[in-house]
Formats: sequence, C-alpha cells, structure tokens
Amino acid sequence: MRTAFAVLLLVAAAAAGCLQGSPPETVARPRPPSQTVRPEPDPPPPVAAVVAPTPLPTPAPTAPAWRPVAGGGGVLDAGHGGNDEGAKYFGIREKDVNLDLVLRTAKILGAMGVDVRFTRRSDIFVSLPERSAIANRNPNAAFVSVHCNASGRNPNAHGVESFILSREFSDEEQCRRALGRYKIAGKNREQSVRDIDRLIRTCRAEGQILAAALQRSLSSRLGDIDRGVKPGNLAILRETFFCPVALVEVGFISHFPTNRKMASTPWRDLAAQALAEAVAAYLRKGS
Repeated sequence: MRTAFAVLLLVAAAAAGCLQGSPPETVARPRPPSQTVRPEPDPPPPVAAVVAPTPLPTPAPTAPAWRPVAGGGGVLDAGHGGNDEGAKYFGIREKDVNLDLVLRTAKILGAMGVDVRFTRRSDIFVSLPERSAIANRNPNAAFVSVHCNASGRNPNAHGVESFILSREFSDEEQCRRALGRYKIAGKNREQSVRDIDRLIRTCRAEGQILAAALQRSLSSRLGDIDRGVKPGNLAILRETFFCPVALVEVGFISHFPTNRKMASTPWRDLAAQALAEAVAAYLRKGS
C-alpha cells in the first residue's frame, strides 16, 4: 500500500509538472552597448571683433629742393658712342657710363631750371668737330664733356681730373682758327675779329673756373682724390671757341674698386649730382 501510494504521489507530481510547464530557459540576450551620454561642451565665449589698424600712408618721395638757376644753360657731351666704345675694363664700356651720367645730370639740371643741350642722347657716334660745333652754336653755355679715365700701365691709378685747353694754343691762335670758320652776323671783319677775340679770351678764363668747380664737386661727392685741373691738347677743347669748356674724367674705369662702383646706381646718382651741382654753381656765380 505504501509503495503504491508513493508511486501515485510521484505520478501526481509529474503530472502537475507537465501541467504547469517547466520554467522557460533563460536565453542570454546581448545587451545593447552602453551609450555614454557626453555633455554638450560649453560654447566658447564670444570673441571681440578685431579691427585691423589702418596702415599709415606711404610718404611720396621728396623731390630734391634744388635751388633754381636763373638763366644760363649747359651743353653736356657724353664722350665716345656708337662704334667708339672708349675704354673697356671688367665688362664695362666707357661710352655707356658717360651717356648714363649725362642723362642723369640733365634730369637734375632740368629740375633746377637749366636749359640743357646734348651732343648725343643715345648710343650713336658723333664726330669731335660736330660736338664742338653744337657747343659753338650755344655761346656762353657751360660745356662739359664727360669721360672715364683709364691707365693700362698703372691699375692702381684713381681719382678725378679735368682738362682745359693747353696754353700752347694761344688766344691769338684760337682767334685765327675761329675766324676761319665763323663770323659775327652784321659785322665787318675788323669788328668780328675784335668780338671773337674777346669772347675766346673770356671763355678760356671761364673754362678754368668751370673745371675747378667740377673737380671740387666730384672729388667731394665721390670721396675720391682730386688730381687737379690739367692742360690738354684735345680736339674737343681746341675746336670749342665760344663756350667755357672742360673735359672731366669722373674716375678711372681701369681701377677695379672704382670700376665696381661705376657699375652701381648709387655711384652714378652721386656722380650725376656732383656734375649738376658744379654746373649750377658755375652758372649761379654771375647771378
């Protein structure tokens, strides 16, 4: 009986289990990944608007305050030109330096009110008699022939020097030469002789003053030695009768340190300024 009753209990228990159903299996479901909620960053503080400073106006270059020259004029002669190169050292040709200096000098003189004429304004050949003829057509103008010096025997030679007509050509000789080519309109020969003689003597004396002014100005401005004013038997001096004339050698193109300076714009500006100041100082002396 007990055994049967136990069996019945076991069967009842089993039946009860079937009716209620076994507890469902726990299925491990993947958990969604944790989403970290990050707080919004604080907005940056407002930046004050930066106002760019207004640039200062660039000052216009100041034009040199040249002292005006009343009246008077100049004839500038750039030595050599065209197929005549002049001296050539270390890749620099004299004819180019001469022309550049003359053009720079004329610009400065023009600002002073000086009427400037040229024997050449470009790289062309002009004969020596023609250069003097241009000067003779402008009586009493200051005639400056610009050149560069050279010494093949002494490469250390340097400095500034100028030339005026040698006294081996007397005033009387110059007068005879001038009368063979020129006459004064409206006057007889006797009057022409008298007037031309007086003009030649005056211009020769004035040429020394002009040459001295060139020497002082160039040697001072360029910081080069003053080699002085010298007499010369040069065609440009012999054939110029009616103008104070000086041939100036602005420096030795054969001297390497000077040559390097000659190739530079600052040196050329200084040389042109010196030439212009000398011509202006000469023209002012009579005013």
